[in-house]
Amino acid sequence: MTSTLGVLSALLAVALVVAVLVVARLRRRLALAEAMVRQLEEDLDAALRPRPPVSSAERAMRALVGTAARVRERGVAGMLSSSLDDLAAWASDEQSDILQVAAPDGTVTLLFSDIEDSTALNDRLGDKAWVRVLAAHDALVRAMVDKRRGRVVKTAGDSFMVAFRDPVAAVLAARGIQRALARTLDPRLRLTPVRVRIGVHTGTVISRDGDYFGRNVSMAARVAALADGGEVLVTQAVRDETSESGDRRMRFEEAGTVELKGLPGEHDLWRLVVET
Repeated sequence: MTSTLGVLSALLAVALVVAVLVVARLRRRLALAEAMVRQLEEDLDAALRPRPPVSSAERAMRALVGTAARVRERGVAGMLSSSLDDLAAWASDEQSDILQVAAPDGTVTLLFSDIEDSTALNDRLGDKAWVRVLAAHDALVRAMVDKRRGRVVKTAGDSFMVAFRDPVAAVLAARGIQRALARTLDPRLRLTPVRVRIGVHTGTVISRDGDYFGRNVSMAARVAALADGGEVLVTQAVRDETSESGDRRMRFEEAGTVELKGLPGEHDLWRLVVET
């Protein structure tokens, strides 16, 4: 009898120790989760804090629609169009920001990107969760653009229009965005992965009659619209220019010959090979 009581006492002692260890582990996990929530809230606040306007066009846009942060927080993102076509139309009216990064020969490389099926994703997540995902996406894209010294000309919703002085920098930025999205450890993008489609085109943006500018902006937007999520499509001009660099990070596959709305003729497109 005494032996049995001793065994029971020992088992109870072991069970108590295990319970204490489990409680301690749960407390640590809870503390970690609370810290992560606080960090997410701080990151979101920083991402949505409007930066100072850098151009007259941007100041005018803010005066008309307020900051993008207010629009997102109010849950009326639909009021601010996120279409690639609208970005292209805006660029045709406001050329100064893009011309500032044009190369000496008058060429510039334009990168357009947006999140695939963003409207459906917003509806599924709800505005509050979508704002968090969008903030993480924006921060990631801007980091890759800054790394390659690009200039964010305009954003609208989940879409970006970026100008680069040369096509190599633009392609490497596009590659970096897709790889970063695939490898990110940001919990906002790990829990809700987003697929971004990107189009890149290079061409002359300075012309006496102004026609080159609008044509090349439209082409970059049209190419992005044809891409699938996770894909980078480039025009023949980009492929020709980057092939001379010899950089092994830029390998392309044929993506076919297409017609582009509003642009005459047929156009060869190439798909950037991105190892994630």
